[in-house]
Amino acid sequence: MRALLISALLAATPCLAVAAPLPAEVARMIEAAAETPGALGTVAEVARRTHPESLAEIDAQVDALTSRAEEERIARITSLRFRDGWKGEGQAGGFISTGNSDDVGGSASLTFAKETLRWRHEIRMAGDYQRSNGAVSKERYFAGYAGQWKLSARTYVATSLTGERDRFAGFRSRFTESVGVGYRLIDRPDLRFDVQAGPALRQTNYYDLDDEIAFSARLGGDLSWTIRPDLVFTQNTTLFLDSVSSSLTSSTALTTKLRGDLSARASFDIRVEAEPPVDREHTDTTTRATLVYSF
Repeated sequence: MRALLISALLAATPCLAVAAPLPAEVARMIEAAAETPGALGTVAEVARRTHPESLAEIDAQVDALTSRAEEERIARITSLRFRDGWKGEGQAGGFISTGNSDDVGGSASLTFAKETLRWRHEIRMAGDYQRSNGAVSKERYFAGYAGQWKLSARTYVATSLTGERDRFAGFRSRFTESVGVGYRLIDRPDLRFDVQAGPALRQTNYYDLDDEIAFSARLGGDLSWTIRPDLVFTQNTTLFLDSVSSSLTSSTALTTKLRGDLSARASFDIRVEAEPPVDREHTDTTTRATLVYSF
């Protein structure tokens, strides 16, 4: 009677999927993907689709690899001295054109970044220069520091110090100091999105106008999307709002890895000045194609 009851229950219960071991070659692929930033999530997702019977084992392996990478990162940055652990990136591009107009120009930038348990640091220098028919038609130089003091996994105090010169925007120099609060709205291995807000102080020395000092509200947004391990999309926007001369800067870029530490980048920058000097345009745009070397 007992045997008949068990047989009846088994017959009435739908067949349940039985977990199967993950093939060794798939496990090795997932392990190898952990060595490339942004690749682990993509490879793991493919493994889940092709081996649904091994979901639990795949998730466990991904969790273990992620935890191991975080432990190694913390151990590494904890032992760093101030001069250690900096990563750099240099990019350069240029052009020459002849015919109806003779143009020559170039663009270059250098960026250093470092992350510790409590801080993220970034130092950036950039310059654009162009001559058209023998006369300078673009000349802009920029240098700045951005720091993030981490309050939690997503929240931080954002600080920024910048100095720039833009002859054709009408100012010899503009210095900006700001402090505010930042929050990471999206924090995934392949996608990060930060927003920032806070007060700022700007000092501008114009060519044809009186110098001005203005308190501003600073709003910012930074997006980084790893589309593929070798293809990254970035968008950085900063807006200053004040009663004197509000401005906006935005940079959109797509970077693709060529080989090793060498990449190619296409970018589009837009700069808007609400109250430019007389005979100056409100909006400047720059489109670049550059080579990027990471070190």
